[in-house]
Amino acid sequence: MNFLAVLAALAAERFLPHGLGFGEPRLLRALLRGLDRSRPGAALARSALLPWLLTAAAVAVTALIQYRLAGSLAGGLFGGLLLFLCLGPRDLADEVGQLLAARQRGDRPAVIRLARQLQHGPEPDDSHRSLLGALFIQSHERLFGVLLAFLTVGPAGAVFYRLASRLPAQVEALEPDTAAARAAAQLHGLAAWLPVRLTALLFALAGSMDDAMTAWRRLGELDFRHGWRSHSWAVLAEVGCGALASEEAEGSKPVAPKLDAALREVLRMQTRALLILLAGFAVFTTGTLF
Repeated sequence: MNFLAVLAALAAERFLPHGLGFGEPRLLRALLRGLDRSRPGAALARSALLPWLLTAAAVAVTALIQYRLAGSLAGGLFGGLLLFLCLGPRDLADEVGQLLAARQRGDRPAVIRLARQLQHGPEPDDSHRSLLGALFIQSHERLFGVLLAFLTVGPAGAVFYRLASRLPAQVEALEPDTAAARAAAQLHGLAAWLPVRLTALLFALAGSMDDAMTAWRRLGELDFRHGWRSHSWAVLAEVGCGALASEEAEGSKPVAPKLDAALREVLRMQTRALLILLAGFAVFTTGTLF
């Protein structure tokens, strides 16, 4: 039932109009703002307990519903709907398509704006490596992180990862550098540690495996001077960029493709990685590929 729910949610996420705002954290944003405006809730909104309490409450409610509906058609519908709402909020292919279109028509301000949106703020560098790494991180955060949690635990897992990944930005929007913001970042890092590495492995399988593993080993030789959370995102970005490498001729040094080709290849790698994940889950649940 979970596998059918995944297919239905992925189809809906891909084909329904994204301008409708599906997947936007509106409920979470409204809840945090409501807490912040109330006298007793304002202290909680800045407390280190906030991310853990919110996540635990949401997961507990979801798990209870999941248990009540287990094995029924309603349970499958509930899982599919919840997974759909936890994905996104925007399709990566749409945003990359907009960036490619802006580059083709020579609209530099639009290119910079779209690239900064995909990188969540930083100015794109001349090598575009930071942009490509950000795309792999966005692919994980919008798709693979939630999907891996759902396939492992069910709807409660999807809700857990969704909240863990969205809380840092929403809590920071209330007031930066609070105990709640630091706790939310800690929770996100803990929730992402294993899924990030599984997603990196999927990208390696979907691209140049040797180059991806070389990049991973090189990262493993570095210390964690920037922190273990930053190291997780570096694994995803560097392994993904390594998997993009290709050989121009037999025996020549692997090189990264030009930017436009690399952007398209990121999307193709996302599709291949998704198919690998779904095929692996199908084999695990049924015991056979056919």
